[in-house]
This record gives sequence, structure tokens and C-alpha cells, in this order.
Amino acid sequence: MGKKSRRRDKKGVKVLKTMEERRSDIDNIKEKLTSLGLSEEMDGVAIFYKRAEHFIETGESWSGKIKLEGCKRILDLILTGTKGKECLAGLLYDKTV
Repeated sequence: MGKKSRRRDKKGVKVLKTMEERRSDIDNIKEKLTSLGLSEEMDGVAIFYKRAEHFIETGESWSGKIKLEGCKRILDLILTGTKGKECLAGLLYDKTV
């Protein structure tokens, strides 16, 4: 039995999304939120809109959870600037919110 090769494969350079691709990802998430009746006047959704605009302008990745007071929901977000990976948003139920 031979020794395992210690050479590592070179990883490619990450290709980042363009501003138009980031904007279309965020627009899809905004459409889904408005179809569920969550408007920008709510505090948690307003925070999401600010984060989304920052993401569109800079392309800086962000993930986190935003509490939606009064709805008993938490907005779970993953905003990624890497091409080939999509931005995700999910509503989680939490009775303490």
C-alpha cells in the first residue's frame, strides 16, 4: 500500500454576484414577504429592508435571525454574495415572540 498523496487540490476563486443578481434575489424575497402580509411598517421587516439594501450595495454576505414582534415569527435570513448560491429566507414559529 502506497502513501496517500499530500498534494491538495487548488480551490478556485469565488465568483461574486453582480448588483443586478443581488437585487433580483432580494426582490424575490420581498415579494414573498408582501404576499404573506408582512409590510415594511413592521419593525422587523424594516430591519430586513435596511440589511437588504446594504447587501445590494456592497455585496457583503450576512446571515441572522430577526424577530417579528406580534406575529410570533422569526425571519431567518441567509444573504450570500457568492454566485451559484441563492439567498434564503424562512419564517420560523416562536410563541415567545
